Amino acid sequence: MAIPHLSFFPAPVDGETVYSWLSRYHIWSGHKSFRRHSLAAFDVNEGRAAVEFPGFLISLSVLSGVKDSWIVDHMTDCHYYQPFLTPEHYQHLFESITQGDTAALQSQLGLVANRLTSGKELWSCALCIEADINKYGFPIWHVDHQIVGVVSCPIHHQLLLPSTKVKSRAFLPENKRGMESCLSIDRYTQLALDEFDCHECLTMAKIICVYQYRLKEMGFLTENSQLRLKSLKSFIRFKVEKMGAFPGYQHIIEAINHQYPECLFYNTQAHHHPLKHLILIDALFSTWEQFLALYHRINESASVVSEIIHIHGPKQNIKLTEQARSCLIAGDSLRSVSEKVCISVATLKILAQQEGIYVDTRPQRIFPAIERAIWRKLFVGMNCKTIAEIFEISIGAVEQILRKHQYLKPLRKKISFIQIQNKHREALAMYCHTNPTYCRKKIRASNQAAFIWLYRHDQEWLYDQLPIAKPYRRKANK
Repeated sequence: MAIPHLSFFPAPVDGETVYSWLSRYHIWSGHKSFRRHSLAAFDVNEGRAAVEFPGFLISLSVLSGVKDSWIVDHMTDCHYYQPFLTPEHYQHLFESITQGDTAALQSQLGLVANRLTSGKELWSCALCIEADINKYGFPIWHVDHQIVGVVSCPIHHQLLLPSTKVKSRAFLPENKRGMESCLSIDRYTQLALDEFDCHECLTMAKIICVYQYRLKEMGFLTENSQLRLKSLKSFIRFKVEKMGAFPGYQHIIEAINHQYPECLFYNTQAHHHPLKHLILIDALFSTWEQFLALYHRINESASVVSEIIHIHGPKQNIKLTEQARSCLIAGDSLRSVSEKVCISVATLKILAQQEGIYVDTRPQRIFPAIERAIWRKLFVGMNCKTIAEIFEISIGAVEQILRKHQYLKPLRKKISFIQIQNKHREALAMYCHTNPTYCRKKIRASNQAAFIWLYRHDQEWLYDQLPIAKPYRRKANK
């Protein structure tokens, strides 16, 4: 370490956060204001000192005499993201932190899109505070306690206690009474910390191979190498719900209802938060060592690689082959053509009808006159379920007619958009008419769904209806 440029600066503690280090400096220096005196020395004017990726490490390294690379390695959670990044992406992350270019890091790593940022709390363990005081003479904020998804202390098996971050305040953790954690939380905490200590960039394609191999062993893959999503989602949800109501886990439960965990397999180019990978690894392997052992075994053993069956992505639109077209024109039956070209009878019939090939089928319940009536209702944008109830047929039968006329889909999508737009416009216009004295904030709070939809899709009309914005009090005073 070089000679610091300050007359006094405390030595860093390995595993301590940058904010904890600055807080100790401020408390021991006797400065009156944390922002105007202590942080001003490091050119921190508007940013938060307790952020996950601090942007002032250049000046901090110069004034403290500690190398910026050492600060990143030992006082930030940069290595938490390393295993699931390419070497190029991790190098960019490391250089961005050391050079202070951290404004867009959360977006680039997918933290904002995954809704799994570090949040507004700092976390501490009651027994770790006592141990730190006995060892160092003062408490510290631990880096491994601030990792997103870690909610218990791996040493003392106690739940971490939150403390709200204050932008203009320097403080160290205070001793509070802790609570015992459960086995499932401790197991996940150990998994996350083992991943945090793994300073290795893994290859995403091989990670997916490891997942597939384990899913095949556990019976979560079909014979056609498709994910049994319903069973897998239920299994993961059961594992996550056992770990409590931590906000990070709740985001995972919400994601299970939408595009998780299939997004890990079908959208491999995107940056997924390590928590999403670790939840799946916890469900499939339990420990990081078992996951890494299979990962390296796949690298070494060609026999294991040959057993891996790649999961197919979303199916592309099926087209009628020349062989199937010639057989249908020749008058072959749908079933015989289906066996030749390996396409289902229903799909083959729809493809033939789309291309205008006459198919001699057995009489069915939906005759041409009824089909024409159904087409008219599909044309004006009526819901498939409503049409099925009117004609007393299944929804699948209506959807088959819709698939036959592909040009109806963009038209129905536009009709649906206009219907939703009119619905939200009428709701907001009626509310503004009946409450002319309400401000914009109150209108939004009372009509949250309509306001947000119009803001995203019909912003010009929305601002025409809203009352004139009131100026901020500070600007009005100026």
